Amino acid sequence: MLKRTLIVVALVALLATSAQAQGPDPHTGKSGGDISGIKVNLEKIEIGWPFEYKALNLCVIPVFMHVGYFVQVEKCHERKIKLVQVDCADQRVDKDEDDWPCYYDCEEIKIRANFEAKLGLSKSTVGSAIDGDRWSAHFDGTDIVDATGGWNTITVCVKAWRARLYNESPGTEVHVGNVTVTVKPNV
Repeated sequence: MLKRTLIVVALVALLATSAQAQGPDPHTGKSGGDISGIKVNLEKIEIGWPFEYKALNLCVIPVFMHVGYFVQVEKCHERKIKLVQVDCADQRVDKDEDDWPCYYDCEEIKIRANFEAKLGLSKSTVGSAIDGDRWSAHFDGTDIVDATGGWNTITVCVKAWRARLYNESPGTEVHVGNVTVTVKPNV
């Protein structure tokens, strides 16, 4: 008796869950077409106690994402340009003897982006060891980052001339400026 009751309960549950796939579309009233519903083959239903419904896949919804611009500098906080004194006639500085003392140094940074990026540089002077118009920053090589997402090695260089050494104590490392790397799409 219990087994027959379970079969009846299972058949009623089956008819209730599969009925929506057999009738007309509830929105249009038309038969046929692409109606998402649950269709069940009676031979493949397993009935156990306690009775448990099994989840069936009904609809797959694709998920999309709007991708924005992405650019990253690897370990920027660890980068530092440390100017060292060089001959003013050095081709990297290209100044006269009257511009003595001259300083120069470069730092490699790694940058990646998901778009072709054009880099730029801006500078700001800190303290009084160098004048704002007596130093410059430039890229040694390319200033373009490709769109592959892979790391690009970019070299940033700074040169300074007519430094005011008399304003600083010998043997110290003095913060004299900041170079900011800027980025925009290369269009």
